[in-house]
Amino acid sequence: MSISDKFLKSHSVLCDSELDDSFIDKSKYQYVVDKMPTVELTKLSKDEFNDGILKLAEFDVSKIGNKSCGTIFHVDKESLKIPAVYDVLCEILLHVDTDERLRAFSDITENYYNKTLSKYDLTKDQFSTQLRLFLPYAKFERLYHSCKKENIDDIQKSALEVEECIQYPVLYREECYAILKHIYKTKEAELISFEAVPAQDLPGNLGKYYKIKLTARNGTETETHRLFAKIVDKDNPDLREFSMVPFGKEQFFFETLLKKCEELGLEELTDVCPKCYFAGNDKLLFEDLSVDGYSSWNFHIPVSYNWLETTVKKLAKLHAMSIIFEEKLSEKTGKIVRLDEEFSEGVAEAAFLDREDIRSFRESYKKCVGEYILPRCLGESEGGRLDTLKEKIYEASDRIYVLVQKSDKIRNVYSHGDMWGANVMYKEDQATRTSSAYLIDFQLTRYCSPSVDLMFLLYANTDRTSRLKHVKDLIEVYYKELTNILSSYEIDAGNIFTLEQLKDSCREAEPSIICTALMYGQFLLMPDEFKTEMMSDKVRSRKFFTGDRKDELEKIWYYDPFRTRVEGLIEDAIRIFDE
Repeated sequence: MSISDKFLKSHSVLCDSELDDSFIDKSKYQYVVDKMPTVELTKLSKDEFNDGILKLAEFDVSKIGNKSCGTIFHVDKESLKIPAVYDVLCEILLHVDTDERLRAFSDITENYYNKTLSKYDLTKDQFSTQLRLFLPYAKFERLYHSCKKENIDDIQKSALEVEECIQYPVLYREECYAILKHIYKTKEAELISFEAVPAQDLPGNLGKYYKIKLTARNGTETETHRLFAKIVDKDNPDLREFSMVPFGKEQFFFETLLKKCEELGLEELTDVCPKCYFAGNDKLLFEDLSVDGYSSWNFHIPVSYNWLETTVKKLAKLHAMSIIFEEKLSEKTGKIVRLDEEFSEGVAEAAFLDREDIRSFRESYKKCVGEYILPRCLGESEGGRLDTLKEKIYEASDRIYVLVQKSDKIRNVYSHGDMWGANVMYKEDQATRTSSAYLIDFQLTRYCSPSVDLMFLLYANTDRTSRLKHVKDLIEVYYKELTNILSSYEIDAGNIFTLEQLKDSCREAEPSIICTALMYGQFLLMPDEFKTEMMSDKVRSRKFFTGDRKDELEKIWYYDPFRTRVEGLIEDAIRIFDE
């Protein structure tokens, strides 16, 4: 069903006056609290439900991100300026059959956008944000109308959806149906229930994380699906602004790059990562790999050889997918296609930028290595040698800004950009010693030499003993896996780059990668409680990231995971610079 022509005509002229809460009639909210008959709620008590209703009426305009929402266009109704998106949601909630509305919500709202708001200065992402903003209020309006009509069946159904908005504001019923459509490849699946619970003790810092449980019926089968949600933190304006670029890069990977790979018949290459069942402009929902026994490695413990070999092969598959995509699309279009030209924004550098806030972080890290960690490892008596090493480490640290850019020496690939242990979900069968892995968190992706990902993976997650024993072999494991995958698509790896070219690129990247691993280790190898305590103190954390880190690192120097790994990286740096 689409919105009636009569309704669309009433939205033919919209105004963009400033948003306020005048569209909320608070007497209606009090009416529902006072008059709604007792119904069966699934999670909340009656008092909790009523409290949620009254809080919903406290519409705080200041918490709305103008950039993410865009302009709130209004329609004039009975001397009131009603937000157009709220108005169309009320029209849908009040006049469209519930089953049809849930199964066709995206089609109905997209049709409305195309016929009205697309003519105004409002993007589809901003329209989607407004849909989420106003949907709970439209659902309440439906509940109010049901109470006025005293239809107990309608009241029960309406109350359930309002309860869900109160209980689980990060996920709405309409979004659940979109997820089910993706899972079952049909609109016929029926949602029975869902839950969204905050995920605990995860290493990510750029958003909010939730465990989702969906129970659905498809035909005669009832099944429960467990998902993992990654959501932009809109309660923290600074973090929201900072996280939007990384979130957008991950959205590009799942919504654009993987889908275009599938269109080219490359589905079997897309299992480098978990399945993504929903990609909105503020959230991503994936299969929950932890249910099947996958977990991220404890970064304070050097990884095993099995972990390294498995992850190196998975990284080779990601890079191979990038190359095959370019080759197949070039074949199809009759011109040379490269990802950085086709999707410049999706692969633009997001971490190593020449920006004031990043410069202060870089200088803080370099000063810490040169003036604290080096003397700690070598001793103050090594004065002249210290100065030479310090200068070389500073040069290598700065050179990472060149290495993460497009290379003119080797074929570039779509790179993960953040291959530390927490971004690999790994599972190993102890009995058979077989293992498997998925890459996660595609938030710092870039287009550069494959050696940057590969060498960072090998240096950031290992101790020195493992590196001396396995790094050279694992570079060959990577190239063999890449060669096998490319050959299955009739592409000769030697025509892309040779093993020797890869080794040369790895040698070139090695000094800068060691310095980058030191940068990660200064923070990530802190004892967990110490790190939490420091981050909760704004003065201490600001000083650590942009000023003098010596005092903090002095407190943890004898924490073995920190000291051993840092000393090992310094020994590697000395070996390379001496050579």
